[in-house]
Amino acid sequence: MEKKEGWFSWARLKKTDPTLVAVSLGHGITHWYPSTLYIILPYLAKDLGLTYSQVGVLMGWNHFTSFFINLPGGLIVDMVGKTGFLLGLALALIGLPYSFLGFSSSYVVALLVITFVGIGNNLWHPAALSLLANRYPERKGFAIALHSMGGNLGNTLAPFAVGVVLTFVIWRHVLILNLIPGVLMGFVLWRLLAKGGPVRDQAKGKELSLKEYWEAVKTLAKNKSILLLCCLSGMRAMTQSGLFTFLPIYLANVLKYSPALVGSYISVVQAAGIFSSPIAGTISDKKGRRPVLTAGLLTTSLLLVALVILRLNFLFIGVLAFLGFFLFSLHPVMFAWMMDLAPKNISGTTVSTQFGIQALFSGFAPAICGFIADRFGILYSFYFLAATIFTANFLVYMIPDKPVEEGVPQAQQA
Repeated sequence: MEKKEGWFSWARLKKTDPTLVAVSLGHGITHWYPSTLYIILPYLAKDLGLTYSQVGVLMGWNHFTSFFINLPGGLIVDMVGKTGFLLGLALALIGLPYSFLGFSSSYVVALLVITFVGIGNNLWHPAALSLLANRYPERKGFAIALHSMGGNLGNTLAPFAVGVVLTFVIWRHVLILNLIPGVLMGFVLWRLLAKGGPVRDQAKGKELSLKEYWEAVKTLAKNKSILLLCCLSGMRAMTQSGLFTFLPIYLANVLKYSPALVGSYISVVQAAGIFSSPIAGTISDKKGRRPVLTAGLLTTSLLLVALVILRLNFLFIGVLAFLGFFLFSLHPVMFAWMMDLAPKNISGTTVSTQFGIQALFSGFAPAICGFIADRFGILYSFYFLAATIFTANFLVYMIPDKPVEEGVPQAQQA
């Protein structure tokens, strides 16, 4: 049993074992690729002659297809285990569809290719998060927050790096060459986890028969708290997907910023999340998930409105930083609350279900924002996103303090 520790400190982070560090860095690679696509999107759209609506449908289709890819990923993790191999495979696969997108010659081809970009990402998350939840049962908030911190690191480095590279090469070459980091990191992580005896198959636990698996899934589907958390997570994901689809386009097309400056501004949003994730995760471990989520959701909605109103550069950068801080602080808290409620023998499926719902909700936001932008102007799409995440506050108060079904571990009192 791990000794409980108090408030977040760098000393606490320093004591973290190599498993958590390695998985968190691997998570950074999985976020590198989507962040690359967001920065390339304005130039891809211009090259292919796309409207805002077409851009929204393209990114929405990306998320919708991820919804169907997610569920098999959770089943594989829960039935097979071998998390080291699965995590390495996920990283090796993740860059392949993005490189094919670099050869797209039309909107239809881009739609076809983008169907497959979620495969590696959606295999990674159920394997990684179920491993962490089982390995760190009393510090789930901190462990998942550090995992999110790694993802935010990838999110932060990719926009800046890609923005600078786009100054010298075309977007197609960036996507093609971008295959290399995932393959290399996938091999390194696979070898590292394969050698670390205790690391391997930590998330697997007792193997389930197919009948036992589906019985556990039925129990999961009847749990009101988990279903509401999935919807809450989906609404947060809607805001994020809409924002990162159209914020780079707004910066490039409306404010006429260079690729390097667009990448730098997006990096500011992402960088703030590096610091907020472990702070929010640790506070939620001590004070409960509900108050942290309520504060974060409300503040994010207000900052989205401020983003539209403020045009002065120094204020704009400040709003972007605070927006990223609060938006990304929500993610690990939602997952920690979910893992509090989830049956441990199907934690992989619980994670993939939550990611599937996120993907489903995320698919609507870019398409809706695109139609709003074509009809009323791109700024109005940000008002829609602010209203979406504000509405999510009501779901927080609908989640029961305790799970409603027997056989599901009791939730942490919020």
